[in-house]
Amino acid sequence: MSALGDSAFKLAKEAKRTADLFISPYNDDLVQSICREIRFLHNKAKEMVNSMKEDPTGQALEDPSNMSQVMLYHLAVKRNKRVLFAYQRQRISKLKDILWNVGLHSRYRRQILASLGPAEQKFLDEYGEMINTYKQSFLEIDLGGPGGAGLEPPMDLFIEVRVVRDAGEINTEYGSLNLSKGNQFYVKRTDVESLIKAGYLIHV
Repeated sequence: MSALGDSAFKLAKEAKRTADLFISPYNDDLVQSICREIRFLHNKAKEMVNSMKEDPTGQALEDPSNMSQVMLYHLAVKRNKRVLFAYQRQRISKLKDILWNVGLHSRYRRQILASLGPAEQKFLDEYGEMINTYKQSFLEIDLGGPGGAGLEPPMDLFIEVRVVRDAGEINTEYGSLNLSKGNQFYVKRTDVESLIKAGYLIHV
């Protein structure tokens, strides 16, 4: 095993170094190393406390060095957990920003998916679904993110869109469209802006 707290120190440095990056690869090796160290330290502290309690003379409980050792284990576990929580919180905040401001159907999709940790894909799917559901309640309001009108005026009257979620058939100024997943259309921007905001279409 590496020096006490070494893996947590490395992960904290990595989190600081990558704080300004779009999204960095999940460092599963360091995370698992810290988790193993937490279990090791917890077991060592438990063994020492039990041996102190079993001392018939009671001297072990009064020995300051024993209590100091137990406290060292406890503080090391606490520090490791805080580093893990901070690392996960930083990544979750970045993933939330990505879903609100960039979206998964952007040119960064491959980079985003390749950088996810074991549980982050599930979080991304479920949180993305929540955002889409929320935005559907406010189609008349630009909440930003993919499909948001933003502050810049649109340059093109007609745009090309791809259907990413089935939306049935809609009527436009130029006829009806069957919005089945995978279909692609060249349409008037104003006819589909609300559907882009709601996550049914993406601008390609």
